[in-house]
Amino acid sequence: MQYTVSHQEKGKVEVKVDVPKAGFDTTYNQILSELGKGAKIAGFRPGMVPADVIEQHVGYNKILNETASFLISKHLGEIFQKENLVPLASPKIAISSLSKNSPFVFTASFTQKPQVTIGDWEKIKVAKIKAKEISEEDINQSIKNIFEAWKARKSDIGGQTSEDDKSGEEAGKFIYDARGNKIFIKDESARPTSEESPSTSLRASKATSEVKDTPDDNFARAIGARDLAHLHVIVKKDLETIMADSAEAKFEQEIFEKILELGSVEVPEILVEDELSRMLLRLASELERQKRKLEDYLAEQKTTIDELKKKWQGQAEKNVRISLILEQIGKDEKVQVAREEVEQVLKGLAQTNLSEEQKKDLEKYIAFNIFQTKTLDLVKKTVTA
Repeated sequence: MQYTVSHQEKGKVEVKVDVPKAGFDTTYNQILSELGKGAKIAGFRPGMVPADVIEQHVGYNKILNETASFLISKHLGEIFQKENLVPLASPKIAISSLSKNSPFVFTASFTQKPQVTIGDWEKIKVAKIKAKEISEEDINQSIKNIFEAWKARKSDIGGQTSEDDKSGEEAGKFIYDARGNKIFIKDESARPTSEESPSTSLRASKATSEVKDTPDDNFARAIGARDLAHLHVIVKKDLETIMADSAEAKFEQEIFEKILELGSVEVPEILVEDELSRMLLRLASELERQKRKLEDYLAEQKTTIDELKKKWQGQAEKNVRISLILEQIGKDEKVQVAREEVEQVLKGLAQTNLSEEQKKDLEKYIAFNIFQTKTLDLVKKTVTA
């Protein structure tokens, strides 16, 4: 067997393999013999069937294809190990010639997993900023914003209670933070307690038609809280979560910026395309959670999917670079993911309609996410000033 490896731009690799006639015929005859052992053909004892009869019985093309598949797997495995090649996805195979009594030639094309070079990241030090404390003014301002938006919606529909008002947690309940940003929330504790009598619920329902100038208990019940005091608790908790998440995000971002200064990696196009697809999927999921459609969002923004991807290109490349560097750190630090950790996540996911191949892909995806999360946690602990 002879081969050539051609390295092209942006990590693309082409491997051309030439298996001589003798090598192909040997493998062909081995596979033919294996198929003959299990063949049950009238007039012949098992294992004693002539080769030409087996070819007719099994099919010449099937034997050729199995021979080609075996040789491709065998030789690529040897070449990848010898040349230290790691494809990002299954190689595309192009067969130049496939017939008995002739050489077997094929080409494998793929994108090589990039080499990552990273400096002494353990010496990085990043100060973790404490999350902003939520004041009474922040809470009251947020409740005021919710109330004003609620009044506006009621005015738009002639004073009738909308579906969103009937069940906040089921139809898009939200709060507004102190800066007026709409924050969708889900809080099971916001549902009215079972101790509330039908008459209490009825009074609350009737009262919603009487919109007052300031937030009150009836308004709080209309959006899913038990009363105004309960809404105050919910808003405070959500604002605290938002501020904590924001502080953590800033902390992580500063770590990423420091790591990017030390790390070097050439980002393949295929990984950038994958990341752009994930970014688009996250946008679509967020819009769906807000009861909105992607096409409506695109119309509002006067843009297209292609224009969005072009706009996100730089961020996508940055995300991929960070991911690759974190992965290398995890490997260097021997971060491990236990099977039990993956199974724990799988328990909460519906897998009924997935094929076996899809289930394996899902498990790999979950394992990688856990690996990245554990690696990031390790980095955070190491670099925190």
